[in-house]
This record gives sequence, C-alpha cells and structure tokens, in this order.
Amino acid sequence: MALNTTYKVTLTEGQIGIILCSLEDSVKKSEHLRKDRVKGQSLQPFDEYCDSVDSIFEILEGTVDRHYDRREQF
Repeated sequence: MALNTTYKVTLTEGQIGIILCSLEDSVKKSEHLRKDRVKGQSLQPFDEYCDSVDSIFEILEGTVDRHYDRREQF
C-alpha cells in the first residue's frame, strides 16, 4: 500500500480538534530548529513536515466547515 492512498474515516469534531492541536503543537515545539540552525544547514525535512501539516489542516478544517455549511442550508 502506498503512503498516498486516501481513506475515508469517521472522526468526531472533538477528535479532529485534538489532531489539529497536536500537529500545531508539534510544529511550534520544533520552531527552535529554524531559529537555532547553523548557516548552511538544511531544514528540508522540517519544511516538508510543515507542508504536510498545512495540508492536513486544510483537509480537516475544510471538512468541518463543509459540515456546518450543509447544516446551515437546512
């Protein structure tokens, strides 16, 4: 199975919130790498991680937003 295989999962809004808070916290705790890096040191893995976190945020927040948009239509 490839790492980019998509799945449909059922999560509560609370579970989504925990995931998002945890991801945000992991990025914040790692920000010192960016500030303390030695000149010429690559941050590529960290930058890729941040890009992945941003993508996950877009998906999960978008899902919650669409849920509430649909509820407002009724």
